[in-house]
Amino acid sequence: MAERPIRTQAAPRTLPGRGVRKLLWKRLHLPRSMVHAGLSGAKTAFAWGQVQRRRALAASLPRPEFEIPDSKGVLPFESGKLPGTEEVLSICRRLVRESEARTEAFNPNKQDFLRTVIAGDDFATQPELVRFMISRPIVEAAARYLGAAPVLAGAALWWTPPNQSAVSSQLWHLDNEDYRQLKVFVNLTDVDEDQGPFTCLPADRSALPARLLRQGRGRLDDAAALGAGGAEPIRLIGPAGSGAFVDTARCLHYGSRGNRRERLVLVFQFLRLEAPTESTFQVRRFPALRSGLDELQRLAISRG
Repeated sequence: MAERPIRTQAAPRTLPGRGVRKLLWKRLHLPRSMVHAGLSGAKTAFAWGQVQRRRALAASLPRPEFEIPDSKGVLPFESGKLPGTEEVLSICRRLVRESEARTEAFNPNKQDFLRTVIAGDDFATQPELVRFMISRPIVEAAARYLGAAPVLAGAALWWTPPNQSAVSSQLWHLDNEDYRQLKVFVNLTDVDEDQGPFTCLPADRSALPARLLRQGRGRLDDAAALGAGGAEPIRLIGPAGSGAFVDTARCLHYGSRGNRRERLVLVFQFLRLEAPTESTFQVRRFPALRSGLDELQRLAISRG
């Protein structure tokens, strides 16, 4: 008998999220800290038992294989260090070929510098990719950093073509789903300086220039982000399969700037259950997965 898909439970999603945050923060201009604290507090109260369960499970875990330094909020990894990388590379390249064959040319966001191959609920048809994202070394790293068994909140496969622009997410910025989150970036092609690599500053070097952002919103140019001292950024340059764990809420970052050659990257995001809002490429449906998941992995693909 085929195993049923693990379905997202609706409890935390019945509470306000992105829409209310947009109203309170972006339109009414209430302080971000106030809005996030209120929304996160409401979700925590509504799902108190589950929040405590996730925190206790994270506290019981041994030291992970990949431990993100709290002061830095970023940990690069070399090609081949994540389990199952070769299969992921093969699947993602096939998905790109299939997307290129379709007439819509995979660009729903209408951004010339960032094309979406698949994102969000599209991953419901990709069990191998989801299993890779919730492999124990990855989820343990997220749990340790976030202090709770995390939720696999979002995922996207992006193709970045040659471009000469420097706009939007090609400029230094922070993500705002929570005050702390974790994204995993996996290069699916060999990446060098000519391919607009993902670039970030560690959290400790981001704190001062980030104050120039308006409540965490907006963009900074290189001069403002790097400062007079010329802080040296981290660039995800390396062979296919290399990448990094990055807290994009604390580490100033940009990507896909000035590509001379194309780049393919898989990115997926972990949030706390009680995060104030959802991922911009939210995953709400997951594929049927065969038996073998432990509690930490099951919680990663459940809102319960």
